[in-house]
Amino acid sequence: MVHTTHALENSLMASKASRNTSIEALRLIAVAGIAIFHTFQWTFQAVCAGQPEYAPLAVFPYSGLLGFINLLGCWANEVFFMISGYFLIPSAVRALQNGSSAQGLTLKSLDRLKKIVLPTLFYCATCLLVSMYVYPLPEISLHEIGWLTLGIEFIWVYAVSVLLVPVIALIRQRIGSKRAPFVVALLVLATFGINCYIAATTNEAAGIILWRKLMSAVTYLVAFIAAGEMRFALEYHGNASGAQKSKIVLIGLVASTIALELLLSANSQYDALWKLSFKSTSVISFILAAASVAAAALHQPRHETSAADKTIVSLAAGTLAFYAVQSFTCNVWRPIFDKAIYTMARGIQTGEPRPAAAILLGILMSLCLALALLLVDIVRRAVVESIKARMNG
Repeated sequence: MVHTTHALENSLMASKASRNTSIEALRLIAVAGIAIFHTFQWTFQAVCAGQPEYAPLAVFPYSGLLGFINLLGCWANEVFFMISGYFLIPSAVRALQNGSSAQGLTLKSLDRLKKIVLPTLFYCATCLLVSMYVYPLPEISLHEIGWLTLGIEFIWVYAVSVLLVPVIALIRQRIGSKRAPFVVALLVLATFGINCYIAATTNEAAGIILWRKLMSAVTYLVAFIAAGEMRFALEYHGNASGAQKSKIVLIGLVASTIALELLLSANSQYDALWKLSFKSTSVISFILAAASVAAAALHQPRHETSAADKTIVSLAAGTLAFYAVQSFTCNVWRPIFDKAIYTMARGIQTGEPRPAAAILLGILMSLCLALALLLVDIVRRAVVESIKARMNG
């Protein structure tokens, strides 16, 4: 069975690592991170803006937890790009070294592109038809373009990144394996230098907001490229204890990040909480994502494939479908979620504010939504495979 997003990692290498269940599990965790992030996105902004009705969530440690959740969304976006870059770029480089042509690599990239675009267009058409004939989805119509452009910016940047793999591989081959790590390091430093400057800018004019959105897309691509180079470094310097060390580093980074968020929360540094995690421009999310992908990739999978492994792989294949549908329908489910969180946090029904219960409720609702959308895509893929089987039969 060809999985929508898992197929994006198919390469000329033996691809043992691409079948690593830890990588697919990391992708699922990232899906959960995106779902939770989008649920609390406006709540977190309201807290950082100091809106009095959200006061119960603005106190320590709840604002810190919301800050970490917001950072989790940034981390998840980076993870998606890094997983693909980790496999696709080294695969293309080695294919060139083994005599493959740039034209052959381009054809493979176009095939991967098809596996990104076609399911996305399917969900675009489905949501449009639902909005026109079943239930009106806000902002989803033939007269609107935002839902097809910036609404799913993540997917289009992802598609461009995959399409650029042959170009990236050719440039790396021209640069050489010795200079490539330094060039990529300079690219990362320059990108986050600009990101830090933008984050430190207090002017919230339209120009600055546009720059933030543009740099978010650029940072996705940089993460994609950096992950490819990271794989070469891990393979060169790797050893038997690498997996354990990577886990220790990841745990340390997560603990330090949580401590920082709680410290800012304790000191009511809401502006800092906000600026630390603007979309993919957060340097913290980038470091956490790199450490997460390294730890998952270095983990040695079991030789046997369990039912749980198959379930993880099947669910993870719906990543892009989840992202598209949750974006198209956000104006339907988000107001419901926001109201439930607000009601619980303010204690409107119980008479006593319950911010911890509100955060837990939001997390549970997010996970249920994510699971539902992933299951829908499993059904879609099963139907597609059934149609293909009948046509081929």
